[in-house]
Amino acid sequence: MKKTVVLFGFLQLIAMPYFDTYAIALDCSGGIISAGDSRFDLLKKCGEPDFKDSHDEEFFESFSRGVGRKIIITVEEWTYNFGPRQFMRIVVLKNGKVADIRVGNYGYSKDAKSDQRECGGRIVVIGDLKSDVLMKCGEPALKDAHQEEFGERVGNELGQKVYVTLEEWTYNYGPNRFVRIFTFTNGKVSDIKTGRYGF
Repeated sequence: MKKTVVLFGFLQLIAMPYFDTYAIALDCSGGIISAGDSRFDLLKKCGEPDFKDSHDEEFFESFSRGVGRKIIITVEEWTYNFGPRQFMRIVVLKNGKVADIRVGNYGYSKDAKSDQRECGGRIVVIGDLKSDVLMKCGEPALKDAHQEEFGERVGNELGQKVYVTLEEWTYNYGPNRFVRIFTFTNGKVSDIKTGRYGF
């Protein structure tokens, strides 16, 4: 039993960097934003984000046999960059209302220029946001995107379909270097591959 507890604790420790950290509120120059606030309030208090991403989630609620309703929720993630000495904030909106506020990686200087040559020596890791990769590596040579649908049952009455947007960003570093391919799942790096030599 003791070994099991120690092993479980060790696994939790290893997994900790991959868990999202949540904030209760976001303090912007125009005021404080918290869960339940509207998109208008967010724009008014914090302004336009540095990066936006979105995907849809679909729910089916059954009232009785053969009768139900379909609910489609648009999930948006707005990323705010407050500079290299503060953590970025990711505000999650569902159907135009603030649902969550997450804490991201350290921000970056808005005057800094990204370096596409091997990402300027900066390391891209699983879990990085698109905004992180853009800052570290610049615009990719090629972008491909498609959606996949996943279905699951929530309780006895509610079915859920989640549309996952998968994107592949390909970076070409020239004929003497290997191509690097980053896969994003709903805006986060989920896989990093090395391809053939570039051109």
